[in-house]
Formats: sequence, structure tokens, C-alpha cells
Amino acid sequence: MTRTFCPKCGNDVDALYGNVCRQCFIGDKKLLESPAVIHMRICPTCGSIYRRGKWQSRGEESEAIIESVRENLKINKQARDIGLTITPKQLDYSRYMVHVEAKANIEGIPIDAELDTEVRISWETCDTCSRIAGGYFEGIVQVRAEKRLPTQEELDRCRGIAEDIAVRAQEKGERLAFIAKVVKLDEGIDIYVGSSKLGKQICRAIVDTFGGKFSESPKLVGQKDGEDLYRITFAVRLPEFVRGDIISADDKVIEVQSSGKLVSGIDLETGRRFIENFNYILEIKKLGSRQDAVPAVLVAYEDTSILVLDPETYETVAVKRPEFLSAEPGDEIKVVKTAKGIYVLP
Repeated sequence: MTRTFCPKCGNDVDALYGNVCRQCFIGDKKLLESPAVIHMRICPTCGSIYRRGKWQSRGEESEAIIESVRENLKINKQARDIGLTITPKQLDYSRYMVHVEAKANIEGIPIDAELDTEVRISWETCDTCSRIAGGYFEGIVQVRAEKRLPTQEELDRCRGIAEDIAVRAQEKGERLAFIAKVVKLDEGIDIYVGSSKLGKQICRAIVDTFGGKFSESPKLVGQKDGEDLYRITFAVRLPEFVRGDIISADDKVIEVQSSGKLVSGIDLETGRRFIENFNYILEIKKLGSRQDAVPAVLVAYEDTSILVLDPETYETVAVKRPEFLSAEPGDEIKVVKTAKGIYVLP
């Protein structure tokens, strides 16, 4: 075997790397470097971290520490097949000692290194939390109902929809996608939002769920850096009809089961399923509600009709026989008396 010597240290070696022996070659190489102290800014309220010139949401604190150290490491540009192990150890409320181990190869020669660095946390309130604390908002989503008061169930669902959309937007990095406050009023709720974009997203989601419509009214509130600043009021109007309402839809009398972009329910004359787009109904009017139902005695069956005792006059009247009716003569059934007549309820 041919042997040679290292011109730097004079030792006999099997091969040279960069004209020196393996030991001398590695000795001149620094696999990694890091500042002795790394500074971080973290919001004590929401846990966001200030990185690359802006506040960003983060997960676990230890993961943020590891990522910050990783970003500050300088690794030899010749290194290949790099493996890093970063282990943080908390010293106190605002300090971590982080141990870094690295393995790689340079020109085919295995090389490893390790170092320790300290991470110091500066606890600072982020821009979003500062705005929330200061009562900042860019828009108000006013949830109301058309020609009625919204139910508590509707308002709870609207609030849940708004909160879900805000969370999803924040997960996508939209820092102003927050709900500043929700104000309960006799006629509905007002949802104060951190951005007009979030306000519009909430309105669209509510209308997709319930139907109805919304409008926007911008108001100039000042200027910043030469640009006009607006605050937008979004007026959401839930549909007029809710589950249990008895309505006249063109020539049909319907008990509403759901009301959104489509109104669906039971045709009380035939007992069949009804579903139609609100925009395609020429004339629609509320006749009553299932809460108005009263018991009546079924007297007899007649072809497509039944005879019942009018619950007010006790006269025998003919009523359309719906498909769902299975009672026997003499039984009590639920009926509702409207301006268009008496109808049996399922």
C-alpha cells in the first residue's frame, strides 16, 4: 500500500484531502456556528412570535425555541447529509439553554460538532392583542331578522359561525381576523370584527346557512399614511320564516321545516314534501304557526276530504285530506285555523 505524508503535520497517511491528512482537513473546518445568545419576542397574551419582521402565530413554545435556533445556525456550505439534534432546556421564565448536535460529511469525510446557545425571551404584546385591548375594530356585523325577532338558537348559531371563521382565518395567518366583542341586543346581536374582510366572510357564511341577505355601509373614520380609513357596518337579515311557521307560498299552504336559500316543508293540503327557491315564489305570506294548533275531532272521511268539528264554532266543516293522516273517525287531530281555512298538521 502506497503511503504518503501530510505536508502540514508530517504524519504518514493513506490518503490526502485537500493536500492534507484527514485530521488536518477536519481541523480547519467548522461544521456549524451560532450566536452565544439568541433573542426572541413572544406575546404573553396569545403566544405569537415575532419572526422575519412580523408577528406570526405559533404552536408549542419549545418548538418555537427550536425553530429560532435552527434559523440562527450557520452550517458549513460544503456539508452534505446533515443531521441536527436540537435540545432546549428551560432555565427560567424567559431563558432557555439549547444544546445542538450535528453530523454531516464534507467531501465524503464524516464530521460532527456540538455547541450550546442561550435563548432569551422578551415578552411583548403583539399588534393584534394591542388592538383588541384598545377596542380596535374595522367592522360590525349586525344580525337581525326580516319582520321578526331572531330566535336565541339562530343567534347562537350565528355567533358560532363567526367564531369558527375567525379561528380558520387566524390559522391561515390573518392577524386581524379576530372578534373584538359581541353585543346582545333586543333585536339581535352586533359582532365587532378586526377586519372588514372577516366581516364579509362571516356574512356570507351566515347567509349560506340561513338564507337571507346582507348589505354593507362604509363610514369614513380618518386617514393613515394619506389613505382614507373606513369602518364598515354589515347588515345581515335572516329570512322572515322559521321552522313551524305556516305560510302561503303562491297557491300552496306549507308548514316550514327549514328556511335558507330554499324553503322546505310539508304541503298541508296534500301532505307531500315541498321545496322551492325563495326567488321563484311570487307571493309568500305568513298565515300562522304550529304553536297556534288546537285539537279537533275527526268526524268522517270523504274521498279526498275529511269532516272535522270546527274548534271554535263546533260546526262540521270539510278539510283537505293530506297523505300523512292516519287517524280514525272520533279521534282528535291537530289542526290550525288560518285566513285560508283549516288545515291538519302532521
